[in-house]
Amino acid sequence: MNPVPTVDTRFFLTHFLGETETTREKTRHKITELQRQNAIVPTIVIHEVYKFECENVGADAADLRIDSILKSTFRVVDLTVPIAITAARLRTRQRGLPTADSIIAATALELKSKQVISDDPHFSKIEGIRIDWI
Repeated sequence: MNPVPTVDTRFFLTHFLGETETTREKTRHKITELQRQNAIVPTIVIHEVYKFECENVGADAADLRIDSILKSTFRVVDLTVPIAITAARLRTRQRGLPTADSIIAATALELKSKQVISDDPHFSKIEGIRIDWI
């Protein structure tokens, strides 16, 4: 059985704010697949999506979109001490790696996910992480 993927913030922002019908169709298909797999969503992703949505489309839309994630079959994973330490180790090895990306990658590594759904180039530089996109 394949490891369960971990979802990055960029996927949800692309899903919610897709500019073309082609992009929206691809993300709808991918989100269905990810929900079937009970894909992992680190809580830092919830934070980033909510903040971005609040700033760009307002709190009401942000509330609805986060609610759709929380009520789905995604597995929301809290930041734990082992994840925090792994994230810190990743950042010491890779200067310039944003904190949120290090937490997302560390969550994937700690939970043996190994796959992050993102088009963010930071993840491709992390040993043990494979990226996939829409």
